[in-house]
Amino acid sequence: MPGSRRQRLPSVGEILAVCGSVLLVIAAGAAYHLASGSTERESGAWTIGGDFIEFYMAGRILNDQDGANLYDLAVQERVCREIVPDALSLPLPFMYPPFVATAFRPLAWLPYPAATFVFLLTIVLVYVAALAALIDRFGPPSWPERAAVVVAALSFAPFAVYSWLGAQVSVVGFAAIALALREEDRGRRFSSGLALSLCVYKPTLLVLVLPMLVVTGRFRQVGGFVLGAALLAVASVAAVGAEGVRDWFDKLTWMSAQATAGQSMFVSPHRYVDLTTFFRLLPYGRSSLGMSLLTVLVVAGSAVLAYAWWRSRRAGRSVRLLVWAATISSTLLINVYSPAYDAILVVVAGLLAFAALRDRQSSWLRLGTMMIVLYLAPWLSELATPHLRLQFHTVALVAFTVLLLLEARRAEQTGLTLGTT
Repeated sequence: MPGSRRQRLPSVGEILAVCGSVLLVIAAGAAYHLASGSTERESGAWTIGGDFIEFYMAGRILNDQDGANLYDLAVQERVCREIVPDALSLPLPFMYPPFVATAFRPLAWLPYPAATFVFLLTIVLVYVAALAALIDRFGPPSWPERAAVVVAALSFAPFAVYSWLGAQVSVVGFAAIALALREEDRGRRFSSGLALSLCVYKPTLLVLVLPMLVVTGRFRQVGGFVLGAALLAVASVAAVGAEGVRDWFDKLTWMSAQATAGQSMFVSPHRYVDLTTFFRLLPYGRSSLGMSLLTVLVVAGSAVLAYAWWRSRRAGRSVRLLVWAATISSTLLINVYSPAYDAILVVVAGLLAFAALRDRQSSWLRLGTMMIVLYLAPWLSELATPHLRLQFHTVALVAFTVLLLLEARRAEQTGLTLGTT
């Protein structure tokens, strides 16, 4: 690193020490939880493997019953009680596409504790593999700096707490977008779209990415995405039949309506980072004035993004990467709902910004400071947001997105074009 930014930002050793300590504390807490034999379930985020039961349950239903019953809540609750006899109710309904349930069928043949262990191990392996692919293409060149990125990403609360301890499948979206970006940067547009199609497991991840591909003329990627999505649709029909797929669409529509309703179906709203939940938390945030302000922000933000997409069509690599990063961070904000575990996508956006601004020293202090804020924001939100009703994580994401768009504009104006176009 240049000397000026080394003096004003944490060194590699400091990053490794602090983030490694955070990781050790989380691991020690998980070990204590297991050793104590606690079965208290405050929420999936703070229970080891807390949300895995919904995926295990879905695989069990496909293994033992008619796939058409996959989205029957009565069936889900009955199977859940078979898995966890002391469960008072269905902790979390399975609302993912049928092909996701198919992927969990092999794990559902294992005893529940063993399946949980295998799944938690798989989450780490997929995340680290996706990180390695990103760092190889967009990350720093030296091994100490790469190690610092990995340790920081592993200890990042949206992964360590919400994705790993909570046993969520957000690493699938992370890996799909990571692979899609790597393939695009290597000029393999069609395979990039194929990789991106894995995100249909959670359509909300695509609300801005797909329009961006169209506006910027990435039609080969669109073609790859359509093919991949079609293959997953066929797999879904094969798993549960056309009626089962229709049932999933109905449940998805219902869930989207609940997510934007005045009284959300989701508990712990401080663990969501989208603007809709941000306003729900605020006093009078659901008033006419609050909803009007939310609408203005969403419309204005979408317009600014669309303008950035249009201008980036023939821009250099640095501008394209920054606009991609801004689109990813905006996806967490401009959405019907964005749980904190999806915020692991910030790691992708941060690495893209690093690659774009690698040789632009004047931007490093701003970017480095912002990444520190984003690292701390989830912890601050967990501690303070329930009491203050202000989602600090969302505020940090807004600031990050604005910074990315401003840096893209600066890069365009100065003609900064790093790497191959």
